[in-house]
Amino acid sequence: MKTVLFTLMALTASIAAAQNKLTIVVDGIEKTEGTILAAVYDSTGFLRKPAYAGLVAVESEEASVVIENIAPGEYAVSIFHDENGNYKLDTSGTFNIPTEKTGFSNNARGTRGAPTFADCMIKIEEDGVIYITLWKYTLEM
Repeated sequence: MKTVLFTLMALTASIAAAQNKLTIVVDGIEKTEGTILAAVYDSTGFLRKPAYAGLVAVESEEASVVIENIAPGEYAVSIFHDENGNYKLDTSGTFNIPTEKTGFSNNARGTRGAPTFADCMIKIEEDGVIYITLWKYTLEM
Protein backbone atom coordinates (compact mmCIF):
# COMPACT_ATOMS: atom_id res chain seq x y z
CA MET A 1 0.00 0.00 0.00
CA LYS A 2 2.85 2.39 0.83
CA THR A 3 4.41 1.71 -2.58
CA VAL A 4 1.15 2.47 -4.37
CA LEU A 5 0.65 5.66 -2.38
CA PHE A 6 4.24 6.79 -3.02
CA THR A 7 3.89 6.05 -6.75
CA LEU A 8 0.65 8.05 -6.94
CA MET A 9 2.24 10.97 -5.08
CA ALA A 10 5.28 10.93 -7.38
CA LEU A 11 3.08 10.76 -10.49
CA THR A 12 0.92 13.65 -9.25
CA ALA A 13 4.01 15.73 -8.51
CA SER A 14 5.50 15.08 -11.96
CA ILE A 15 2.22 15.97 -13.70
CA ALA A 16 1.92 19.19 -11.69
CA ALA A 17 5.54 20.09 -12.44
CA ALA A 18 4.99 19.48 -16.15
CA GLN A 19 2.48 22.32 -16.44
CA ASN A 20 3.84 25.65 -17.63
CA LYS A 21 2.77 29.27 -17.76
CA LEU A 22 3.06 31.30 -20.96
CA THR A 23 2.95 35.08 -20.81
CA ILE A 24 2.18 36.76 -24.13
CA VAL A 25 3.20 40.42 -24.18
CA VAL A 26 1.30 42.27 -26.90
CA ASP A 27 2.20 45.64 -28.39
CA GLY A 28 0.99 47.51 -31.45
CA ILE A 29 -2.30 48.32 -29.74
CA GLU A 30 -3.76 51.54 -31.12
CA LYS A 31 -7.17 51.68 -29.43
CA THR A 32 -7.28 51.19 -25.67
CA GLU A 33 -10.62 49.42 -25.70
CA GLY A 34 -11.83 45.90 -26.28
CA THR A 35 -10.05 42.64 -25.53
CA ILE A 36 -6.96 40.76 -26.65
CA LEU A 37 -7.84 37.12 -27.33
CA ALA A 38 -5.06 34.54 -27.53
CA ALA A 39 -5.15 30.95 -28.72
CA VAL A 40 -2.39 28.36 -28.31
CA TYR A 41 -2.50 25.58 -30.89
CA ASP A 42 -0.76 22.26 -31.30
CA SER A 43 0.11 21.15 -34.84
CA THR A 44 -3.08 19.13 -35.32
CA GLY A 45 -5.49 21.95 -34.44
CA PHE A 46 -3.64 24.95 -35.87
CA LEU A 47 -6.10 27.80 -36.47
CA ARG A 48 -9.06 25.45 -35.98
CA LYS A 49 -9.15 24.17 -32.43
CA PRO A 50 -7.03 25.78 -29.70
CA ALA A 51 -5.38 23.59 -27.11
CA TYR A 52 -5.35 26.56 -24.68
CA ALA A 53 -6.81 30.06 -24.73
CA GLY A 54 -6.83 33.27 -22.73
CA LEU A 55 -7.89 36.89 -22.89
CA VAL A 56 -7.27 40.23 -21.27
CA ALA A 57 -9.05 43.59 -21.38
CA VAL A 58 -7.12 46.31 -23.20
CA GLU A 59 -6.28 49.20 -20.91
CA SER A 60 -3.11 50.62 -22.49
CA GLU A 61 -0.92 50.35 -25.58
CA GLU A 62 0.60 47.11 -24.24
CA ALA A 63 -1.16 44.12 -22.73
CA SER A 64 -0.16 40.73 -21.34
CA VAL A 65 -2.18 37.56 -21.65
CA VAL A 66 -1.21 34.80 -19.22
CA ILE A 67 -2.11 31.21 -20.02
CA GLU A 68 -1.39 28.61 -17.35
CA ASN A 69 -1.22 24.82 -17.17
CA ILE A 70 0.28 24.26 -20.63
CA ALA A 71 1.81 20.83 -21.11
CA PRO A 72 5.35 20.79 -22.58
CA GLY A 73 5.37 20.62 -26.36
CA GLU A 74 5.45 22.49 -29.65
CA TYR A 75 2.79 25.14 -30.13
CA ALA A 76 1.84 28.18 -32.20
CA VAL A 77 0.13 31.28 -30.81
CA SER A 78 -2.43 33.44 -32.57
CA ILE A 79 -3.85 36.67 -31.13
CA PHE A 80 -6.22 39.38 -32.20
CA HIS A 81 -7.54 42.65 -30.82
CA ASP A 82 -11.31 42.31 -30.50
CA GLU A 83 -12.07 46.01 -30.61
CA ASN A 84 -15.86 45.71 -30.71
CA GLY A 85 -16.29 43.05 -28.02
CA ASN A 86 -18.03 40.38 -30.10
CA TYR A 87 -15.37 37.73 -29.25
CA LYS A 88 -14.69 36.83 -32.88
CA LEU A 89 -12.20 37.95 -35.50
CA ASP A 90 -14.10 40.23 -37.84
CA THR A 91 -13.38 39.86 -41.55
CA SER A 92 -14.58 41.37 -44.80
CA GLY A 93 -14.62 40.67 -48.51
CA THR A 94 -14.52 37.56 -50.60
CA PHE A 95 -11.27 36.39 -49.01
CA ASN A 96 -12.35 37.06 -45.39
CA ILE A 97 -9.55 39.52 -44.75
CA PRO A 98 -9.33 40.38 -41.02
CA THR A 99 -10.52 43.89 -40.20
CA GLU A 100 -9.09 43.70 -36.68
CA LYS A 101 -5.39 43.61 -35.87
CA THR A 102 -3.84 40.16 -35.52
CA GLY A 103 -0.50 38.62 -34.59
CA PHE A 104 1.30 35.29 -34.36
CA SER A 105 4.14 33.83 -32.34
CA ASN A 106 7.57 34.64 -33.80
CA ASN A 107 5.78 37.67 -35.32
CA ALA A 108 5.22 35.42 -38.34
CA ARG A 109 3.20 36.67 -41.29
CA GLY A 110 1.81 34.70 -44.16
CA THR A 111 2.25 35.87 -47.73
CA ARG A 112 -1.26 34.92 -48.85
CA GLY A 113 -3.21 34.32 -45.69
CA ALA A 114 -2.13 33.12 -42.27
CA PRO A 115 1.41 31.88 -41.66
CA THR A 116 2.09 28.17 -41.29
CA PHE A 117 2.39 26.29 -38.01
CA ALA A 118 6.12 25.88 -38.72
CA ASP A 119 6.54 29.66 -39.06
CA CYS A 120 4.84 30.26 -35.71
CA MET A 121 6.12 27.22 -33.79
CA ILE A 122 7.52 27.74 -30.30
CA LYS A 123 8.64 25.14 -27.79
CA ILE A 124 7.19 25.30 -24.32
CA GLU A 125 9.25 23.35 -21.80
CA GLU A 126 9.03 25.73 -18.84
CA ASP A 127 7.39 29.02 -17.91
CA GLY A 128 8.12 31.57 -20.60
CA VAL A 129 7.41 34.95 -22.15
CA ILE A 130 6.89 35.72 -25.83
CA TYR A 131 6.35 39.08 -27.53
CA ILE A 132 3.87 39.62 -30.35
CA THR A 133 3.25 42.84 -32.27
CA LEU A 134 -0.27 43.32 -33.62
CA TRP A 135 -0.60 44.31 -37.27
CA LYS A 136 -3.44 44.94 -39.67
CA TYR A 137 -3.56 42.88 -42.83
CA THR A 138 -3.75 44.89 -46.05
CA LEU A 139 -3.78 43.83 -49.66
CA GLU A 140 -0.53 45.73 -50.24
CA MET A 141 1.37 43.27 -48.06
